[in-house]
Amino acid sequence: MCLLIPEVAYSQEVYKLRNYHNSEKTRVVLDTESKPDFSTALSKDKSVMAVRIRNIDNLSKAPKGGKFKPQSCLSSVAKKTDGRDVRYIFSLKSCETPKTFILAPSKDSKNYRLVIDFPHGMAVSSLSSDNKAQIKSTETRSSPVNSAKTSGVDTSKSLAAQERDLFIQYSAAGKDGFRTMTPANAAIYNQKLKELRENYKKAQLEQDATIAAERQSSAVKKSSSSRIEVEEEVADTSAPPVPVNATPVARPFIIAIDAGHGGKDPGAIGKRGVREKNVTLAISKALVSYINSNKSFRGTLIRSSDIFIDLDRRSEIARKRKADLLISIHADSVASGNSTARGASVLVLSENRAERENGKILKNHKQTQLIGGAGEVMDQSVGNPYLATAILDMSSTNSRSEGNLLAKEILRSLGSFTHLRKSQPISASLAVLKSPDIPSLLIETGYLSNRYEEIQLNQPNYQKQIAYHIYLGIKSYYEKYPAQKIKSRQESYARTKKMGGKRSITVKKGESLSIIANRYGTTVSEIKKLNSLKKDTLSVGQVLYLP
Repeated sequence: MCLLIPEVAYSQEVYKLRNYHNSEKTRVVLDTESKPDFSTALSKDKSVMAVRIRNIDNLSKAPKGGKFKPQSCLSSVAKKTDGRDVRYIFSLKSCETPKTFILAPSKDSKNYRLVIDFPHGMAVSSLSSDNKAQIKSTETRSSPVNSAKTSGVDTSKSLAAQERDLFIQYSAAGKDGFRTMTPANAAIYNQKLKELRENYKKAQLEQDATIAAERQSSAVKKSSSSRIEVEEEVADTSAPPVPVNATPVARPFIIAIDAGHGGKDPGAIGKRGVREKNVTLAISKALVSYINSNKSFRGTLIRSSDIFIDLDRRSEIARKRKADLLISIHADSVASGNSTARGASVLVLSENRAERENGKILKNHKQTQLIGGAGEVMDQSVGNPYLATAILDMSSTNSRSEGNLLAKEILRSLGSFTHLRKSQPISASLAVLKSPDIPSLLIETGYLSNRYEEIQLNQPNYQKQIAYHIYLGIKSYYEKYPAQKIKSRQESYARTKKMGGKRSITVKKGESLSIIANRYGTTVSEIKKLNSLKKDTLSVGQVLYLP
């Protein structure tokens, strides 16, 4: 026997012994816990092969073996133990030299796999007519239903079986039971064997190509049929009114439009390959065109091309451009691939996320970055954390309130054109909405995971209709809530500056809201409203502004 050099590993377990068979070889796979420490030995006549795996923890639980098909060149496998080693003894019928290798764990398998391939060869032992008939009968039963003779070769029979038939055809059995050939027959046999193998390989390739072509044709027909059916149900959308650019007033209401994702971040991708970043940019550009058709508005794009912008920078860009509103455009998707989910929705910042972001601003002293007068007054209140907190809380509460009012108007407008997932604004913790000084919201225009909405969201007219109805919602909000349109830079600044000119007191020990209200001729509710207090408790040293 010839012994191969073993590979090094630690103690482990053997989980499974599996085998697979085709016309070319029989493959045996041993699943192990870690990289196996193994060696192999093959008898000179290639009738027996032993595989030893060392340092096994579960000798009694190690798999015993399995069954092999009659067409295989393996007849049996036996398990034997030796100390902490397990040996698998394979009995070979007509195998060529086996090949052994290791497969490392992958995403499909967490185990190591010791793989042994046993190539099929020609029969070397005597076959009686009964054995020959039995093999033929077995092969006939296991032949595929759609087998065919290709290139003059019957691919329904294994190559090994046809090699055996050829060997028997040109050989004769002797008294000792072994078959021999005359020199003339041997020459013919070798030539025929070469042709058989070449033709068999060619026939398999032709058959595989035919099957692949049939499958592809069937898939294309099925896909085309499905696509036609969907597209017939999703008719093209009519175009909305064409926007005409208008000259804005001296101080227009500035609306920043953020096209979600972009560049290296494609966002959601539909089954037809429609990318969210392209849909959001198209809708955003159309929306800015409609915004700029109103002389009271001026629209600005956070990104105007296929580039990636960090989420934190999007609100910073809106602030630098002195935006009064920030609207982020997106398209939704369901990770599970549920194609029934559909509809547009509008998301606003949740109260918990707003409070966390306000805390970060105060902790990092970033109040000077805020727009309007709030940032300046807060910057002047260094050393008075209560005043800074009150002003920031007022600004944040006002922005979220305005964002909710705007969201409701946009939902009302979108609902007149398309299906809504939710008819009310959805509170969410989203980075792009975190600005405490700019009313912000995020619009999900539909689901790319829905095969119908994916087609719609990719239609230019549908994109324009979505943009047009978002614009109508903005316009309705601006006209319906006149107090909000006063949110210009100058007026916001003046309104916030007044806070610095009001009477202020410092809370002393023993004072309460009711005592202070009685002393200064006001009410507890007015003091709480002016200072954005949620509780009646006060702290010594706290600064309060009085009406």
